[in-house]
Amino acid sequence: MLLVLLRAIIGPTVLDRLISINAITSKVSMIILLIAFVRKEYGFIDIAFVFMLCSFVSGLWILKVLTPGDWQLRLPGVKGFEGDGEGAVADD
Repeated sequence: MLLVLLRAIIGPTVLDRLISINAITSKVSMIILLIAFVRKEYGFIDIAFVFMLCSFVSGLWILKVLTPGDWQLRLPGVKGFEGDGEGAVADD
């Protein structure tokens, strides 16, 4: 885990840091689940689940804030989902 933390600190790109942080949170979640299994206290499973969900949401936030470009939905083959802010036009 220390090597992954080192990669998160010196990673040259945002994606390197994000992958490192995701690896660390996965390992911490596994440690929490192993503690739950060994101590037979299954309330820790809920804690690990919430920790993983928070990690997922924070990863999305990091991508949105620290990566350049716009985050609009673009589906090239579907009409009306271009994400340019205009309303969809129905072809009746």
